[in-house]
Amino acid sequence: MSTLPNTCRAAIGLAGFLLAGAAFGDTVVATFDDLPAEPALTSGTALYYANNNSLDYLGITWDANFSVVGDEYKVNTDPSYPTPNFGIPHSGHFFVSNQGGISGLVITTPWVLTGAWFGRNEYYGYGDAGGGAEQITITALAGSTELASVVFELPDTHPGEPEPLSFVDTASFATLAGITGYRIDRREFGTSAGNWVADDFQFAAPIAVVPLPGALPLFGTALAGLLGAGRRRTL
Repeated sequence: MSTLPNTCRAAIGLAGFLLAGAAFGDTVVATFDDLPAEPALTSGTALYYANNNSLDYLGITWDANFSVVGDEYKVNTDPSYPTPNFGIPHSGHFFVSNQGGISGLVITTPWVLTGAWFGRNEYYGYGDAGGGAEQITITALAGSTELASVVFELPDTHPGEPEPLSFVDTASFATLAGITGYRIDRREFGTSAGNWVADDFQFAAPIAVVPLPGALPLFGTALAGLLGAGRRRTL
């Protein structure tokens, strides 16, 4: 009888080895190139309108202050002024920006944000005086509680022009429990709106422990063997 607890502990250890297939589930990428009512490439509109009057895109609720912009959109087409594009997408022809340059846009989802592409938006073409955002902070939320943040300095390799987007790695959020969404804050510079542009938000289903292929039958056989050995040793 005294050997049975040790046998049980061995069985439990085997169960952990066989069943602990912790991994991401499904993944989705918000490209903003598959919205049902996208604006012309030369213009922009609220994500709400580009998504047929809904803030639910890919099963994720997006802040009403997300706007969708085409890659040919220019703020000022007067030939006597610099006319750089509003922003540069990472893929496809559309990207998003924070309407009016505001801070604190919220994305509501329990999925893990593993990364996104962000860039500066110096769309007036006047260098630092043109405005834009120089830094973003992405904070993982559990309701009103801030769980963790990732701060990213947006590169300025083309002063006065919109920047190619850079990858912001937020995979560290995968270690957090109870995520309900994310908030995007920005630090602006210059005298105009503090806009950023972003594209290709990558989300993964929360990590779950799932049985490895064939683990359950193997575990049953192994457990029967362990228990049988334990009983023989007590006789």
